[in-house]
Amino acid sequence: MSEKWNEHIFMTREQIRAYDSIAMKELEIPGVVLMENAGVGASRIALDMLKGQKRVAVLAGPGNNGGDGFVIARHLINAGCDVRTYLATAPKAIKGDARINYDVLHKMDATIIPASTDKPKVLPDHLNCDLVIDALLGTGVNKPVEGYLSTIIDQLNEMNVPVLAIDVPSGLDADTGISWKTTVNADVTATFGHIKQGLLLYPGAFHAGRIQVVPIGVPASVSKKAGVQGHIVTEAEVRALFPSRKKDAHKGTMGHLAIVAGSLGKSGAAVMASKAAMRAGTGRVTIATTQNARATIEPRCLEVMVETVIEKPDAALTDKDVKKLASLIEGKTALALGPGLTTAPGISALSMRLLQMLEIPAVIDADGINILAKDPSGAGRIMAPMVFTPHPGEMARLTGKSTAQVQNDRIEIARQTAMWHKVTIVLKGAHTVIASPEGNILINPTGNEGMASGGMGDVLTGIIGSYLAQGMKPFDAAVAGTYIHGLLADRCVEKIGKSGLVATDLVAELPFLQKEWNL
Repeated sequence: MSEKWNEHIFMTREQIRAYDSIAMKELEIPGVVLMENAGVGASRIALDMLKGQKRVAVLAGPGNNGGDGFVIARHLINAGCDVRTYLATAPKAIKGDARINYDVLHKMDATIIPASTDKPKVLPDHLNCDLVIDALLGTGVNKPVEGYLSTIIDQLNEMNVPVLAIDVPSGLDADTGISWKTTVNADVTATFGHIKQGLLLYPGAFHAGRIQVVPIGVPASVSKKAGVQGHIVTEAEVRALFPSRKKDAHKGTMGHLAIVAGSLGKSGAAVMASKAAMRAGTGRVTIATTQNARATIEPRCLEVMVETVIEKPDAALTDKDVKKLASLIEGKTALALGPGLTTAPGISALSMRLLQMLEIPAVIDADGINILAKDPSGAGRIMAPMVFTPHPGEMARLTGKSTAQVQNDRIEIARQTAMWHKVTIVLKGAHTVIASPEGNILINPTGNEGMASGGMGDVLTGIIGSYLAQGMKPFDAAVAGTYIHGLLADRCVEKIGKSGLVATDLVAELPFLQKEWNL
């Protein structure tokens, strides 16, 4: 698992509220005890960040997030730190458990600086501190922060000082990761109980920095009862998906993948997908493409067979073409369709007919998804088990939404689409969301911004297709392929940097990873 996260379960805003409610009402753990546990854990993270320095500014808001800040301030004072607590609310507005901890802090003669009404500067120009604790707002934000609090956040983001956010960075939507109008840019986020899903989705992940989960003394049974939204894929679970290669394995036992891909000017997509599939361990690969693309593909794929399935992309589908399709999938163990394919009428008709004939598992990418999006009724007649790997634009076309709508609700849209089409969805992006046909959600932690380069999706299609051909179940193939694809990019970046990373670098690195994993 990525070093950015130290726990793999994540929850929605409502699930975490249920989690707290069950702990308090059914287990009768007082809210002030949960707040104390949260504050103690966060104060330890603060001390680690300080590295022996002493000056701390706590920015405390009106709710329980501010109450957490008061607990943190108390424990840091007791640890010998010089702490100043800046109130972003009037003391009379502080209620409940937060009030209890405010009163304790006040009775300690701690330095508490009341809210200022001076504008535009409500904080000093320089806080003269080594660490800022952001305890302004919690998980309840679902609209832009305005007025006084917005001014504080803007000022804080202009200061060159490390920031520890409490539960979520103030201003961030804990469900969607949307940064509304203004949001704290944290170096570390100490989140309580479990990770909130908005911390994993960009731009939320950018604002959160490194995420540290703070246990608050609630048993695991409460998490199950409250409901878990999903989990982050771990290396251990991916490695467990791969059986040992048998001593008597040969090319006939390691699967045969058919790749329907490539067109004039986009033949490289078919080449990259096929090379990725071979490097991922497939026994045999056959590329099926158009006549005019075949001439450019064949010389570049020495280990791969190449066939023509349609003479011209714009030509109407003939009986001869249909017979070729039947011959193409005969004896194959999986299909990959879409990279560099185009959506020309002949190609679209061929692809839909092929998918409706299919009984073996398939991974659909790029123009394969665009073809399905244009023919929803035809897509409904496909019965084979499938993995779709759309980027946000392709997902928008598949769902009839805008790309912005997809990006603003990645998890729920991936889930709904997977359940509607009864397929596994790999919604690519940072961080990739994987949804099962049953609605289970995983988030992939691997990958980096160096992957913003053409051909990455073609390599992913080839890897997932390879695992399908070798007998992995579609959801497992999607999880393993996505995790390894990102991990390859992470390994390559360590060697060559981000700006020069290209898709074929991942293919070249794949055998070395597999050797280390003994695959």
